[in-house]
Amino acid sequence: MSLTMLDLGSDARTYSSEPLPPLRPIWVGFVLALGFLVGEVITVSDGNVGVAGLFLLGCGIGGALYWLACVQRFHTILNLIAPFVNGKSTYPYTSGQAVGYHFIPFYNLIWVYKWPAVLSRYLEENTPVRMMSGGALGLLSLLALLMRAVDGFMGLSCLFLLGVYISGKLQQAMNEHERVRGVAEVFT
Repeated sequence: MSLTMLDLGSDARTYSSEPLPPLRPIWVGFVLALGFLVGEVITVSDGNVGVAGLFLLGCGIGGALYWLACVQRFHTILNLIAPFVNGKSTYPYTSGQAVGYHFIPFYNLIWVYKWPAVLSRYLEENTPVRMMSGGALGLLSLLALLMRAVDGFMGLSCLFLLGVYISGKLQQAMNEHERVRGVAEVFT
């Protein structure tokens, strides 16, 4: 984070004193993806779509919902580590918006590209964390979503691989935030 003389003299900029929630464990998503693979294998080998089809549906819906829960947590954390100006977070999206935009037809395809790009740019500009290009991150997210339509196992696996990367970078930003907050408490 870069400080300027204006920042040092500004009383309008504050930081949340609320403790940061932990990141969601990404391994849960991989378990759901593996369950999807098992369901695919059973469906192909048995030829019976009945029970295996319901299992596939459950793993697919569970994976999508868990991914949205991860997106919600990513944005909750970003809103908490961002500086507050006049009582509002400077991160541009709330966690509710981040999840809600996934449900708007056609815009969701743009949103799946946009939010990782915004997240990457925000962390690059406001923390010492270095991330891959936001455009590349957004493109990977969009490709993973589209891959789910072709093969659910591969799509979910790619989404949660992206989640591993984002979680790692967010954890670095959270550690830096806690370090800076700890130093600030010494001086107040």
